[in-house]
Amino acid sequence: MFGRLFATFQDRYVHKSIIFAIDGVASVASTLLAFLFTHLVVRFENLDSAIYLYLLLFSFIASFISIITLKTYAVAVRHTTIIEVGKLIGVSIFKVGIMLIFLFALMSTKRFDIPFLTLLVMEIVDAMITLVALTVIRTAVSFVYKIMLKKITASATDRVLVYGDSVKAVSAGMMVIKSADYIFEGYMVINQGSAFSKRTLSGYPVFTIGTERNFEYIVDKYNIKGVVFSSYDDARNEQDRLIPYCTRHGISVMVSPGVSEINEGSAIMPPLREVKIEDLLGREQVEINMDEIRSFLTDKVVMVTGAAGSIGSELCRQLLKIPIQKLILFDAAETPMNDVMIELKDVAPRIEKKFVIGDVRQRPKMEYIFKRYQPNVVFHAAAYKHVPMMENNPVEAVNTNVFGTMNVANMSLEFGVEKFVMVSTDKAVNPANVMGASKRIAEIYTQSLSRAIAEGKVKGSTKFVTTRFGNVLGSNGSVIPLFKKQIAAGGPITVTDPRIIRYFMTIPEACRLVLEAATMGKEDEIFVFDMGEPVKIADLAKNMITLAGLELDKDIKIQYVGLRPGEKLYEELLSNEENTVPTVHKKIFLAKVRKYDYNDVKLALDKLMEATMTMDKESTVAQMKEIVPEFKSCNSRYGRLDK
Repeated sequence: MFGRLFATFQDRYVHKSIIFAIDGVASVASTLLAFLFTHLVVRFENLDSAIYLYLLLFSFIASFISIITLKTYAVAVRHTTIIEVGKLIGVSIFKVGIMLIFLFALMSTKRFDIPFLTLLVMEIVDAMITLVALTVIRTAVSFVYKIMLKKITASATDRVLVYGDSVKAVSAGMMVIKSADYIFEGYMVINQGSAFSKRTLSGYPVFTIGTERNFEYIVDKYNIKGVVFSSYDDARNEQDRLIPYCTRHGISVMVSPGVSEINEGSAIMPPLREVKIEDLLGREQVEINMDEIRSFLTDKVVMVTGAAGSIGSELCRQLLKIPIQKLILFDAAETPMNDVMIELKDVAPRIEKKFVIGDVRQRPKMEYIFKRYQPNVVFHAAAYKHVPMMENNPVEAVNTNVFGTMNVANMSLEFGVEKFVMVSTDKAVNPANVMGASKRIAEIYTQSLSRAIAEGKVKGSTKFVTTRFGNVLGSNGSVIPLFKKQIAAGGPITVTDPRIIRYFMTIPEACRLVLEAATMGKEDEIFVFDMGEPVKIADLAKNMITLAGLELDKDIKIQYVGLRPGEKLYEELLSNEENTVPTVHKKIFLAKVRKYDYNDVKLALDKLMEATMTMDKESTVAQMKEIVPEFKSCNSRYGRLDK
């Protein structure tokens, strides 16, 4: 209740018309006071009795013009800054400048005959009184606001700890708290020392927590309801100490949003949100040059295949922050596409959006779309990605991931697309399963086509680039949504093997990498990402149990079920000195891969298509292994086909 009361009070500002009227009255009154003060000191003689009416009229006009011009009434008074004070100084000077013009004109009529120096002093006093009056008004409003706010918060009992050991961290945390829909008083917690102590920082009490008992004491004494971390790094640093304390005591764990999460061009701070498991991976967030990306994509027609998927939909969200001309969203999945349409149709209304249902495997449909919309840039994210499913359906994996990619690439070339960017996977590196091998073959085709264009063997100007990801946190069918469902159901959490490790990145990171690749890529290139340190899936499961406020083995058990078909214990490291070369971006590398001749690739794909036409799984996989000799099936019945 107090949170809603605070939010209501906080959001109600004095209407600008009232501020305008108050400023105007104060300004006119300042002129009269300046005149009376000067008259008291100098003792004017033979003044026209109408002088007061002239002064009121002149001051009213001058104040109106100056206040309207500098718009001092259009700012929330209680948030007055040095910039607004500068405007008040401007109003005062502008006003007396106009007043001097009027008074000189009046003096020419002999109705107001005083020495020039006296008139100048009077107007200087007028400017000073006006500035003081306008400043005092704003100070008084701010003071009254704080008094009223204090009365509201005096009854509030919910408080929060803001984690941070610097003024910057405290300021960031408090800024977000004050913009939230609830009221917390500012109690800070720092991670220094081994015993409980208390001091102050920026006027706020600071607690040093050494043990869980210290934490429990503060929670009980001050009725703490949440802990806010001022950055993701702080949250990661405390995932083994403070976060478990919170979950065991039912305390909400929140994080202040980063700069990248603030809507472009908006001054509104996004709300606090609960800490997610992906916030605790212990790796740096990827940063990209948005200016270069914006410059490349501005006013372009952009097409995204697989636009309803996890990567495709996030890619569309990020593209809508760039002033592109038109966005073509293409996907075969009706319901997910409808969800994306509902979400995005009113976002960035200046950008035209087309939501198209279709299958990349259907060449006539692709030809129709390219002919109608004439895209300049294509992001190809449409693919089958689930390893066990594709292991059982290799023909479908090839038809979509290989021949679907071929259709989109060929249409891009035929219709003069500037750049084709393909989303691939780390599983294409020394593939151990059908899905990874199908993506590697798609890479081979687009690379060989790009090389043939560069060598003049194929006519065209389209640039083909590829970007490889590791596992994407939170994507459809990934491990985190599965673990969440299993935790919600009371367990157990199923992990294939206690030794299994994976490299992870977040969906926004993956999409930023795609955009960066689109900007950096020239031709015939595969970009890979520095994935940081690998994560043990078993440890990920344990952390998710802790983050849910539960205890391993007591509330939720982990069950090891064995590797699935096509699954490795250890994924290939994407970026190292042996298989990559650096780029200008410290987190992005170029993969060293074998070069293929376009005509040879076409012949091999003709044979692969013949194999798929028979619907025979083993002949299809055997042909895939011919094209990709490093494809060695792992934990799969196709292992007997390895040479």
